[in-house]
Amino acid sequence: MASMKLCAALLLALSAGEETAVSCRGMEQMRSVVITDDKEIEAKDSTSLLQRGAGALASPLSKATLAHATDPADNVAHESNPLRSTLSSIGAVVVIYIITYDVLLVTHCINKARGNLSGPLEKAMESAIMGVAFAPMLCVLFLSVYKRADTLTMHHPEKYELPQNYVDIALPVCVVAFAMQMVLYVIKEWTINKQDASGVAPGNQTSLWVSLHNLAAFVMYVSAIIVIVGLVFMSQPSDLVDSKGELPLSTGVFCCNCLVVLYFAVYAFLHIIRMIDYHWRGRTLPAEHLTDKSRYLYEVFKIAATVLQSAPMLSVLFIAIELTVDAGEEPLSDVTETCMYLCTFLLVVQVAVAVITPFATGAKLKASPQRAELVDFETNWPRLFTLMSSIKNFCMMATYLALFVIAYYAWTAEDMPVWRILVVHLATFYFLVYLFFYLTVATRSLMARNSGMDDGIKTMMTAKDAVAFCPMLAILLMYCWAKATSIKGVDGKSGQPQGYAQDGMFLATFGTVVVEAVRV
Repeated sequence: MASMKLCAALLLALSAGEETAVSCRGMEQMRSVVITDDKEIEAKDSTSLLQRGAGALASPLSKATLAHATDPADNVAHESNPLRSTLSSIGAVVVIYIITYDVLLVTHCINKARGNLSGPLEKAMESAIMGVAFAPMLCVLFLSVYKRADTLTMHHPEKYELPQNYVDIALPVCVVAFAMQMVLYVIKEWTINKQDASGVAPGNQTSLWVSLHNLAAFVMYVSAIIVIVGLVFMSQPSDLVDSKGELPLSTGVFCCNCLVVLYFAVYAFLHIIRMIDYHWRGRTLPAEHLTDKSRYLYEVFKIAATVLQSAPMLSVLFIAIELTVDAGEEPLSDVTETCMYLCTFLLVVQVAVAVITPFATGAKLKASPQRAELVDFETNWPRLFTLMSSIKNFCMMATYLALFVIAYYAWTAEDMPVWRILVVHLATFYFLVYLFFYLTVATRSLMARNSGMDDGIKTMMTAKDAVAFCPMLAILLMYCWAKATSIKGVDGKSGQPQGYAQDGMFLATFGTVVVEAVRV
């Protein structure tokens, strides 16, 4: 169901901005005019159908006459800059993300219709979801580059050739490597599941796919690092510094940069450790390898990666706020700015505590009696372990308090564009679910094991799965808006997404709420 919801939203990515000011010289443009009380109200194509319907209900129109007018070609001509590499890269990653989930949905439906159990392909696609886990944060990185280049050049990045040339090269390389590692991951998992179903031990063919997947992942990480370096060292053109003064790094972009660097550092380290253990040393996850140092590091950084689950949505919210502030639609208050810094700092502290705690308490790995691949940490210093966990929980609760202030600022802002309203909705749904999940887990830890909280945890786990699409859906809405604004008319005004695209934004966003309610 969630994939169908994103499929509806895919229309936004493919068409946004292409019809906002479309006309060619020598051709006539037809427009609808509503005649009322000696006034003409132009029904713009970029207006949402839902918005027009609401306006019609509230308007005092007594008579409506449909007329046609012809504009000279000079008045309707428009300019459309070439699509920036950052926007095209975001669009490509979004499409890859949606296709992956669509293939999984179709495969699951076919197996269900035939009454079959999960086959090798469905199992491979379920495992491949891990391969697209980088997609939201990758898009956040590209959005940060887009935002920074746009700000430094006063909305003329092409004139000053920003981002840098090596960043423009690294962007498509990163996207292609992301797609390749995704495809190779699916092939690798399909080969392994097929061999398991046939009772055949993994052979050289599996090793080949693993090597190719690791190579593609390596290229993706290297190109992402190049993009990050370009983002950090991107500078304002000298003539703009002389005329406008030096522009400081905005709060949202700074916080996003910190989260992006932290996110990719943790996941890159996690991937390197796993590659060394699985591929070079030929080790897997049985209990006999729990004493290995590399396995210990792998489990520690898995906890750090879990802490960073909310980083993509947090970064998307920061970028959305900064885009609105730069558009001059709402000033950023000092309290909100402080809370943005605080959220970033507290998330960094949580990751640091998660990494330090097992080492500081001398914790050892212990295999789960039910599943050998699941492990837990046990320590001879329970009080110290409890103290470190309390620090982590305190930081988490402080993060949510700061988020409450940011959400209040976002919800009370006036004259917000459609895309930002919906992004705020998605962020609110997302963080509320995660807050209730953490509260449920905390309550469960304080009560007896037979207290009945296990069902609550299962319910909240299902809710977490339902909102997992929120970061990518929010990015899709922002991408749709950014692409539409790249089209400018002769009067210099930017375009807007088409009416049906804006309707699709509403349907996709509130479809998330419906899916959430049904699954819970």
